[in-house]
Amino acid sequence: MQATTCHLPATIIYGENSFLQVGVEAAKLGSKALIISDAVMERLGNVERAQALLEKSGIPSYSYLGVATEPTDTYVYEALDLFRAKACNVIVSLGGGSCIDTAKAVAVLAVNGGAIDEYMNGRTIARKGAVPLIALPTTGGTGSEATDATVITNTDTNVKMMIKQQAFMPRTAIVDPVLTKSTPKHITAATGIDALTHALEAYISKRAHPFTDGLALSAMERIF
Repeated sequence: MQATTCHLPATIIYGENSFLQVGVEAAKLGSKALIISDAVMERLGNVERAQALLEKSGIPSYSYLGVATEPTDTYVYEALDLFRAKACNVIVSLGGGSCIDTAKAVAVLAVNGGAIDEYMNGRTIARKGAVPLIALPTTGGTGSEATDATVITNTDTNVKMMIKQQAFMPRTAIVDPVLTKSTPKHITAATGIDALTHALEAYISKRAHPFTDGLALSAMERIF
């Protein structure tokens, strides 16, 4: 049997109102944060809440709110430019999988350089650890906060680039179910089916791991 490996974020915090810990966790990892989010999170007041929690822990922050569709290289480079211009050293991603995937790419490029398309198919390997990333998911489907993969669309070729390397793993995942309450019902249904599909695929995968088998079975039971 081929050996398999399971990678997870260094820290996973789960529970109602765990969002409140974002400032404390960020202070462990850096001194100036870039929040990568979207207009919906801003409208709901969650970006402002994150800024206040970071400020309470002595972490000044700046926000990139340009993620408006599935993640593209344009969003990655815009957020990366802001990260560098403001000399940030920790990233907080707040939103669905698009915000988290964008933040993963920024975290890797900020340290390892190059263009994001160069990392596709392992043509470039991130040799250095990424900028510490705290992922705060607001939907219950992709599980991007706990994977070392990102999917970014190349706007020149219109190719969705699936990139998987350990450097793309968030350092910390804060999973607060309260944040999913603002999700429209049809999106909740769609992301539920998405999560169920992920769990099924993980369980029947040739790369399944005894640890992930337990997670997959538990996920399927909870989703049903």
